[in-house]
Amino acid sequence: MAWIVLATFLGLLLLYLATWALVVALHTGALSGGMNRIMVLTDPQIAELKRQLSFPGIFGAVLGQVNSTGGICAIILAAGFVGSEYGWGTLRLLLTRVPQRGALLLAKLLTLLLGLLGAIVVALVLGSFAAALCQLILDLPSTMHLRDLLVLPLGVARSLFVILPYVMLTITSAILGRSVLAGVGGGLMFLALDMSAGSLNTLAGVDPRVQMLINLLLQPNINTLIVLNSQLFGLDQSVLISGLDLTHLPSPLQATLVILVYSGFFYWTAYRLLLRRDVGGAL
Repeated sequence: MAWIVLATFLGLLLLYLATWALVVALHTGALSGGMNRIMVLTDPQIAELKRQLSFPGIFGAVLGQVNSTGGICAIILAAGFVGSEYGWGTLRLLLTRVPQRGALLLAKLLTLLLGLLGAIVVALVLGSFAAALCQLILDLPSTMHLRDLLVLPLGVARSLFVILPYVMLTITSAILGRSVLAGVGGGLMFLALDMSAGSLNTLAGVDPRVQMLINLLLQPNINTLIVLNSQLFGLDQSVLISGLDLTHLPSPLQATLVILVYSGFFYWTAYRLLLRRDVGGAL
């Protein structure tokens, strides 16, 4: 499952980059020697796409995909990683080797996060090759500096941190339902509800108290870190996404604390469920 999920994500990433490269090529007439230009987007939007397809903007574009389609892939992987132990009847066998259920849960989480980290690194390498090809074909400028490489670990850490609450909720759902299906269903349902709640950000300007309540939801705080990741590599998502208002987003400190609280609560719930429920399966 891990290899299938990784291949699916990388395929979608390449499709995303190829689509934007085609839009830029049509706009600039690169496919017809500058003779015929098809202008699908405005000049500022094309300039933003050029930044995403070249260095260092490609890092922000790849990490942005990690926190969109990559989040769905992480939910599927987490559900299979934990829920399959119930379906195969191997969880009881594992607990005979490691009786401390909390240690087993922590080991599962850390292993999963290391796997996701490896997938992010592979995606960045693939994106770098794609950016080098786009710069060669589309004659895109590069503003790459040593500073961009030095801050790349920070961007990767933020992307992994943003995925953490969804992974923890998925693990909790898999333990509650004792199956892969329960984990996938719970994780995807929470993701859909959270994204729907994020649309309430448009109401933040109505009243400061309304804004304070909305900013206690998970999605606005996640958006803050995603926007910071984009800005870290010179990107501006508001150019491509019409109506995106960044003025009402929470501060980076609040975003970090809120995500930690959600992740900690889901982890504690998963731990309590794992402690209290009997585990069947072969010895």
